[in-house]
Amino acid sequence: MSDTSTLAITPGTEQPVQLKYSRTIADLPGPKPSPFFGNLLQLDRKRIHVTVENWIRQFGPIFRFKILNHNVVVVSDYAVVSSLLRERPAGFRRHQAGVTIMKELKIDGVFGAEGEAWRRQRKLVMRGMNAEVVRNFFPTMVSMTERLMLRWRTALEAGKPVNVHRDLKAMSLDVIVALAMGFDLNAMDSDGNQLQRDIDGLFMRLGQRMNAIFPHWRHVRLPRDRDADASAGRIEFAVTDFIQKTRERIKNNPHLRQKPGNMLEAMIVASEEDGNDFTDQELIGNAITAVLGGEDTTANSIAWLINNLVQNPAAAAKLAAEADAVLGENRFIQDWEMLSELTYLDASHNESQRLKSVAPVFGLVSNEDCVVADTFFPKNTVVFASAVGASFDENHFPQSSQFLPERWIFDEKPDEGNDPNRKLFPFGGGTRLCPGRFLALTEIRMVIAMLMRNFELEPDPKALPVKEVMNFFMVPSGVPVRLKLRA
Repeated sequence: MSDTSTLAITPGTEQPVQLKYSRTIADLPGPKPSPFFGNLLQLDRKRIHVTVENWIRQFGPIFRFKILNHNVVVVSDYAVVSSLLRERPAGFRRHQAGVTIMKELKIDGVFGAEGEAWRRQRKLVMRGMNAEVVRNFFPTMVSMTERLMLRWRTALEAGKPVNVHRDLKAMSLDVIVALAMGFDLNAMDSDGNQLQRDIDGLFMRLGQRMNAIFPHWRHVRLPRDRDADASAGRIEFAVTDFIQKTRERIKNNPHLRQKPGNMLEAMIVASEEDGNDFTDQELIGNAITAVLGGEDTTANSIAWLINNLVQNPAAAAKLAAEADAVLGENRFIQDWEMLSELTYLDASHNESQRLKSVAPVFGLVSNEDCVVADTFFPKNTVVFASAVGASFDENHFPQSSQFLPERWIFDEKPDEGNDPNRKLFPFGGGTRLCPGRFLALTEIRMVIAMLMRNFELEPDPKALPVKEVMNFFMVPSGVPVRLKLRA
């Protein structure tokens, strides 16, 4: 292959530049496609990330596969992935098919927005999920952590089993609904709340549609599709009511303008400032997006960490010792400053994200002709950027198949080339870094510290092996863990 060049437009400038490259997508390696289906029949859409990771091992840091007659390029080199994430939204956008599915279910917020709409909504959401808002929300998280602890202790003292996975999802749902909407759902202690059923049903339908080969619901409306529409309508109605009540609360408590205690309060305050023209529909869309994005990701990140700890009792013992030392006589975190003292917990979470990221792949589309890793990408090239491509590379993570939290603990900050934090992207990267990252990390620390301070983990010998399942996010098929009260 010889060097080639072409003229292209630089996103955001409309100025032509000379692109130099030595290969095209056709030159890339990849699995052999069949004549009509391409590699589609080789992909289990419930475990597509596993197939992609296996292909990364086989074909290297950049390769292509085909879905029907369309090329998809996979990039896994962490430096290249980092540059792609930094180039959003000007250079790359989300795949429109997924955004359309979300909008059909009235999930229309910052996650699917692009361009100027994204910039406006990002400003709104960041006001609602910044560190100050999460810190103001901290007392509510303390109460919910205590509620989870008491639920588990009460069940064990009565000799009843604990469904850890179910309770983690309920806890995360309670937290994100309280933050995003200012409402205590208490899904933890009940299964009958209509809003809870609607949120769970909508998320399930979202995952099913994302994994569908053909969008049948646009042509034939099945009962489950009508149920999804009804759930979306009821959620929108509930959020509209929350907005009205929150406006009344702010009016009656003016101090909330300076110290909002949840995302909805902060977004409403931001929307009413001079120079802003945020609509109620943007408030509604981003509150719903926050709930659907915040429940499943955090709950399943905690679930994967627990699964890793029960398989690695030495690491679990170290984490329990740290929880004892930091919490002292407390049974759960009640002091904000304690969160920064959980070094081994943070390392364990990072290691769990390396092995089991809930968002292992980012789907991107190029906005213009461009060059990536010396390869010419024409406009509208579909790219799968691996968030964890370096995680199973022995050059970056020796003993990569092992759960070793110690690899994230340093006597002094490593240089950029050796810093593992720069090689993985569990929360995305660039300007589209997940706005709920700070909330998620706070919740993970609080739940895991409480768990290790009060309970012992044992594997459930009757449980089926855990499988990785790609719904909208990558989730465990279960949490085969039995809890025991610590003495």
